[in-house]
Amino acid sequence: MIDEGVPDCLILASGLSRRLGYDKATIQLGETTLLSAMIETMKDHGMKTCVVIGPTSDEAGSSDSVIFVRNENPDHGRTGSIQVGLEALGWPERVIVAPVDRPGFSSRTLKRLFSADSSASPEKQGRGGHPVFLDDEGVMAVRDAHPDSPLNSLIDFSRFEVDDPYLHLNVDTSEDVMSLKMAWDEISDSWKVNPNPE
Repeated sequence: MIDEGVPDCLILASGLSRRLGYDKATIQLGETTLLSAMIETMKDHGMKTCVVIGPTSDEAGSSDSVIFVRNENPDHGRTGSIQVGLEALGWPERVIVAPVDRPGFSSRTLKRLFSADSSASPEKQGRGGHPVFLDDEGVMAVRDAHPDSPLNSLIDFSRFEVDDPYLHLNVDTSEDVMSLKMAWDEISDSWKVNPNPE
């Protein structure tokens, strides 16, 4: 059952990685890709609309709940990509922003973001992590910003401590891909929706 309080979702699919030589979103994890797995977990958590921002648009993959949008200027910065996605969503009042290369969050963390009253992010050992939640003020701050402005310079995120062991996993090198694959069973298990949360 979809909770009306669940925000929309924006997934940043980074495209070709200069370090890896291929698109991080296509990393194969068992029978799925990193991007497909992230889309499915967002849908499992009741997200009504999920926009995927990438260097190309996948019209064949678009549906009522998943929309692929092309970012014509990916080198302008991550905030520019977020702007493209928010525009595709019609500038929503509540949205989760999840970079595909930062998959170390858990279902519990995602649900805490859903219940936030203002723009929020998880943190572990004093360092902020992803995904992040943007409220209406955060969305407007991003809308009015220069595309290369760092997100944390635009928004004063309220932070909450989490114990996700892989929160700071940033898939950027071949070593990071190996770390992701080694941890994938644990990460994917932590993404599962618990119907009876404590």
